[in-house]
Amino acid sequence: MLLVDSDVDALGALASALRARGLTVTNANGAFEAVEQAFKRRPDVVLAARALDEDSALADAFAAVPDLAETPILFVVDGAEGELGPDDVLRSDVDHIVSRITEASPRGSKPTALQEIRGDLQQVPLVDLLQLLAMNRRSGVLGITTPAGAGELRLAAGEVIDAVYRRLEGEKALYRLLGERDGQFAFSPGEPTSARRLIAPTSRLLMEALRQVDEVQRRRTELAPAGEAFLVTEPSSDDLDLTPLPSHDLFSAVAISGGAVAADDASAATSVPDITAPAPLAMPASAPRGGRGSMPPPPTLRAAESTAPKLEALRSPTAPPPSLGEPTERALVAEKLTALLQMPHNLDELLDEIGAPDLLILEVLMELTEAGKIRRISLADLTTPFAPPEHFPVLRSLVTRLSRPGFAPPPHLVIAASARRMTMLSHAVRRIADANVPAEPPPHAALPRPLGVIRLGDGVELALIGLPTEESFAPTWALALHGAAAVVRLGDAREDALAAHCEALELLLLDAEAMMGPLDLASPGQITLLVRAALEAAAGV
Repeated sequence: MLLVDSDVDALGALASALRARGLTVTNANGAFEAVEQAFKRRPDVVLAARALDEDSALADAFAAVPDLAETPILFVVDGAEGELGPDDVLRSDVDHIVSRITEASPRGSKPTALQEIRGDLQQVPLVDLLQLLAMNRRSGVLGITTPAGAGELRLAAGEVIDAVYRRLEGEKALYRLLGERDGQFAFSPGEPTSARRLIAPTSRLLMEALRQVDEVQRRRTELAPAGEAFLVTEPSSDDLDLTPLPSHDLFSAVAISGGAVAADDASAATSVPDITAPAPLAMPASAPRGGRGSMPPPPTLRAAESTAPKLEALRSPTAPPPSLGEPTERALVAEKLTALLQMPHNLDELLDEIGAPDLLILEVLMELTEAGKIRRISLADLTTPFAPPEHFPVLRSLVTRLSRPGFAPPPHLVIAASARRMTMLSHAVRRIADANVPAEPPPHAALPRPLGVIRLGDGVELALIGLPTEESFAPTWALALHGAAAVVRLGDAREDALAAHCEALELLLLDAEAMMGPLDLASPGQITLLVRAALEAAAGV
């Protein structure tokens, strides 16, 4: 059958569900591609999203090709307010979809000959299934549906040549799938059409996967036993030091051998791999640096390698195995982590966002955490209400006092800080439960920006405006300062220029640290306390 849908995620989920029920599925994302695929493969049935058949565009496209004019077309709908049309099926009812496809197919009365293997991952682990397919040198597509999402493994002569899982591809997707214990699978034989992205033998991939899956689970438990999130530790100065830590073993070995790579070396930068792309094969700890397809040499040969004395000299007999990844790759992962963690992320988000192997990401994250460059945030600190419910009447009264004649509501409170701290402040405001934050991303330039609007009930609101205090943008400050109820200055804000502007406009200038002491800008709870204290000061309470 041919499945047509412009929504990639919905198409992938439905395709995997249909393959799990024994159907051979080809995908297309539009009417033009659907006709092209249908002409090549001559499907028995076409299943298309109803939205793609606006004004009968899809049906007319098939009718215009004589060889395809008789092809049955069914339409998937996400929900029906009234009765379904004669050719409509609900996306959520997969069993009914399969039944309708069987009825519509010219050979629907025939048994599904292409369904060979189908089962449960709890009964047949994926590793065992792949070994079975490899021994029999089978080619085809292994569809896997797990509680976290759908994926596919494509095999040629028993070798896994490609893997996809949710948004992941290649080895990273394969290792994730091999770590899943719950789900359904179905194997459909045939020659896979995708390009080969997994070059290493399947036996080597499975050995490395078994090592990494267990180690990833152990590292996850150590890093976030209660599901904590992570955030870059705020330095004491405005100069944010994002220098990544070196790997304990590999970086030392490279330095001793004279091969250390400087982070600012322009020549090294040109050869650094792209970690956002599928990561290259991570060789097992015992594997040599030689050809990718060769097996590890026996201990007697391994001891004769030229690099062995240098590496062994750095390790005690009880030392852990060498760290994953080359120094430059680890440095790139550290750089990516520190960039992402300018706002809180949990482990799942970090592992999905960075294209490097999961184990490598966790190793580097642990190094940065142990060095104090990244800190954990408990789940309780991720979101907070603006105030207890019983305080809202008093806060509404304070806010109504701050309205200034000639300025439209809501009254606004300006928070002034350096551009670096403004980024952290913006993310903290987003995690206040009563805040309505702008959908568009903040400007890259150090311009005044809306941080959010605090809803206090009964139609009373308070707007928070961020004011980056880089003096080169001082001419833009008037955009935020005019009509402000007060200005709260964080400790790293430039004092003289801002104070002069507030004095000229007769604005109350408050010092955050003087009111609250040291502030953690990553904590939305501390931001709510700061805003409430500023409200009381501005209202003269």
